[in-house]
Amino acid sequence: MTLSDLPTPAVQPMTASPRAAEPRGFYAGSVLLVALLLSYTDRFILNLVVDPIRADLGLSDVEISLLQGVGFAIIFAVAGPPCGRLADSVNRRNVIAIGVLVWSSATLACALATNFAGFFAARLAVGLGEAALVPAASSLLVDLVPPRRRGVALGLFTLGASLGIGTALLFGGLVLRWIEAGLFDAWPLVGRLSAWRRLILIAGLPGFPLLLLLLAIAEPARQERVGPLPLSGVVARVLADGGSVLRVGTVKAALGIGDYGLIAWLPTLLQRSQKLTPLEAGSVVALAITASGALATVPAGALSDAFVRRWGTPTRVVLLFPCYGLTLVGALLVFLANGAALLGLAYFIWAVGSIGAYLIGQVVLQESVPNEMRATTIALSLALTALIGMALGPTLVPLVAQHLAGEQGGLQQALGTVSLGSALLACVVIGPPIRSGIRAWRARRAVRAGHGLGSDRAS
Repeated sequence: MTLSDLPTPAVQPMTASPRAAEPRGFYAGSVLLVALLLSYTDRFILNLVVDPIRADLGLSDVEISLLQGVGFAIIFAVAGPPCGRLADSVNRRNVIAIGVLVWSSATLACALATNFAGFFAARLAVGLGEAALVPAASSLLVDLVPPRRRGVALGLFTLGASLGIGTALLFGGLVLRWIEAGLFDAWPLVGRLSAWRRLILIAGLPGFPLLLLLLAIAEPARQERVGPLPLSGVVARVLADGGSVLRVGTVKAALGIGDYGLIAWLPTLLQRSQKLTPLEAGSVVALAITASGALATVPAGALSDAFVRRWGTPTRVVLLFPCYGLTLVGALLVFLANGAALLGLAYFIWAVGSIGAYLIGQVVLQESVPNEMRATTIALSLALTALIGMALGPTLVPLVAQHLAGEQGGLQQALGTVSLGSALLACVVIGPPIRSGIRAWRARRAVRAGHGLGSDRAS
């Protein structure tokens, strides 16, 4: 079965002109960017205080890795597809708002946990709330902007992830310093908590005022609908064209093993081997992830949009090839890096490739399926990323390190091993869709050359 054998999406006219919809799209995109920033901040804030949490609660590195990875990933993966299916059927703004309320409340519960079981349960709840955001937000944004601008729109939204990780590590380190200096000692109840608990509590608070901004977003008319799709129709679309959609949705999971392994343990490596403070370690990683996000989100989206305008929508996937090449270079440099600056550079190169690939892959997925399953498809991709990348990455690193000589050297070698294996696996998974995109690009180029066309424009 191929995509041509399945129903062609029927375009539903917009209720307002594209120009009239632009202010709505800008406001929604801005608020959703902030929502994604806060979700990633709450997700990664504990990476900055691994050792204090471990000492306070008497946890091992493996237990910490379970809190960073499996504890979040299990429910994120299980809840993602139902949340995506729900977002394909009901008001997406409301789905997002409920998710924000759940994960913000659960983050506060993390700050108050007194043992591993309580912390693990709270992380499950964080994953439950955050599972609703990206599928619903991605689907909503695609309905607010035309195809020629989708790369930029989703690039701006994706920038929130990089900014969120940067906020967790850089601003989190700064807040931790303020806490240790006694700035929050006078706060009721909060002032009596240990430093790491106060940090996580402060990280969870901004989600509540965000709810007011979310309620001002109007649900847009759904575009390109073909009618209700049963689960069998969803499966058929995912498996069409030799499983091209499945591969694009799965490749992020393969690369996610390296993504989540690096972000979980690089701050700790910098503190242990380079003797950096939490603020200094967080600054190195935050600078790398924020700079790479700025370089790889909007510019990558704009480049892919330009590719579509010139060569057609099926060629957008070709740009995944250089992205995964960069992750291979970054992984190799993790092995060779000697010092905090070089480790930061290695992570920067890795993140440019990974973030660019994520952004382009998200747009490709949205354009490969009808409106009725866009959120579901994104949710399935995120579920795979959680089960494979988020769950395995943080846990594989300490397990590999245990088999390597030396605690400090072993951790760095483990990070290099896990990230390199992850990048190689991603290249294998994405190979067929990239080859298909290259064939489409060559065909379009031949047509343009044969007819002497100056430029093509995608709608």
